[in-house]
Amino acid sequence: MLIIGKNMYDILNIIKTRRSIRRYKSQDVPEDHFDRILEAARWSPSAINKQPWRFIVIRDKETKKKLGNYAKFYFLINRFISDAPVIIVVCVEDKAYKWALLDCAMASQNIMLEAHSLGLGSCFIGVFDEHKIKQILRLPDKMGIIALITIGYPDGQVETPPRLELDEIVFYDVYNQKEKSAGLK
Repeated sequence: MLIIGKNMYDILNIIKTRRSIRRYKSQDVPEDHFDRILEAARWSPSAINKQPWRFIVIRDKETKKKLGNYAKFYFLINRFISDAPVIIVVCVEDKAYKWALLDCAMASQNIMLEAHSLGLGSCFIGVFDEHKIKQILRLPDKMGIIALITIGYPDGQVETPPRLELDEIVFYDVYNQKEKSAGLK
């Protein structure tokens, strides 16, 4: 069933106010929140409805610590990963599937938006040692890891980052055409 209009502002508000959170309270996340977050991921669009994603929910402190050690950007270790109450590892069933990255990215966005709607913070981590993390999680060879998503209650506020204006990023009919088409005026 298509619902038009009633909640559109709420959705845009959730999108506009979501931030990447890197400091979390030690407070546990209720199980029913994860049911909703994973349900939002399950309903993500995918090419030919392949639904290539698989999700591993990690709460174990030792496993989170190991993941944190292998989620590095050059020499910068993302220490906040092991401090997050929960990590969702977004995996793809067949890493050779052409649209896997896009499909799993949409599922990741749904995870983060639903988490935010529940008052939780999240952060998408895309830089990690996939080989080491696959070993830790005992993933089969054909599977791949798309992202680690930390989730928990934010500890503090995060500044709103600047955004480009629409007139800087939107063109009409051809690149660099700033004037709207006749049908859009």
